[in-house]
Amino acid sequence: MNKSITRIAKMDDWFFEVKMVRAIKSKNYGDPYSAIAQLTASGEQMHIDSHLSVKDEELSKNDFMTIYKFCQTMGMKGISYDRIKNGFRTSKHIDISENQQPNIRLVK
Repeated sequence: MNKSITRIAKMDDWFFEVKMVRAIKSKNYGDPYSAIAQLTASGEQMHIDSHLSVKDEELSKNDFMTIYKFCQTMGMKGISYDRIKNGFRTSKHIDISENQQPNIRLVK
């Protein structure tokens, strides 16, 4: 997917703006999926609201990079998410670089 994805479209007197995305992890659309994530766009920032997998696995680095590339093609400038580890919630923010992949390390 090399083309940018349009977040705002106009039809007649209406503007349609993508604000929420449901991401499904599956080899083929319509097949059973192994994970799902809910993303919310606010301006040029994307927030990963939730992530749920069949085997209760954490979001892997490869999965995060796929979400990163999707957000990059939508023209987003950053991704944020919250993690709960050992009962403590932490917020993370990753800047999106144009045409570059970040050095990201997700830890369990």
